[in-house]
Amino acid sequence: MIASVFPFRTVLVQVLIIFLAIAIESWFLQKLLKLGPRTSVEYTAILNLSCTCVGWLVFFGIESVLPKDLRERLIGYILLGGGQDIYGPITLIAVSILAVTFLAKWKGLEFVEKMASGNKKSSVPQFMGPATLTKRPPKKAFRVTTQFGAVLISHTVSNIVILAVFFLQSVSNYNL
Repeated sequence: MIASVFPFRTVLVQVLIIFLAIAIESWFLQKLLKLGPRTSVEYTAILNLSCTCVGWLVFFGIESVLPKDLRERLIGYILLGGGQDIYGPITLIAVSILAVTFLAKWKGLEFVEKMASGNKKSSVPQFMGPATLTKRPPKKAFRVTTQFGAVLISHTVSNIVILAVFFLQSVSNYNL
């Protein structure tokens, strides 16, 4: 009985998406913010799990106030993976979710770092004297040193990869 009611496919896809996002985003945070591997995985796991839980709560809250016809189409699309006539609103919702989850992850990372560091004062590098002169100017490279930039890049790349996986899945389902 539970197998016919519980959306195993949706839960499994959500878990795989979370694992994929954690792997991609932790790698970017590790490289861009110079975090340790364990720290970057912990941060991204906390942020992604929090966003997912809040997202499902918001989904069920919004779903309860929708008209019956739209509710049935939305639930059919989300839980059963069907429905061709709902792609327009779903795309608009997906873009909104992308922006909101980015902001949540950015502010969440600041919050998690404050909680992890406690009241420790950060050391400010002191000026040690004039720089030495060299024949070549320092090599200019694109560097992301802010949390905003690192979270923006990691979140965008992970969502692009997830969308590519969904696209490939829909193409393979369409061809079968």
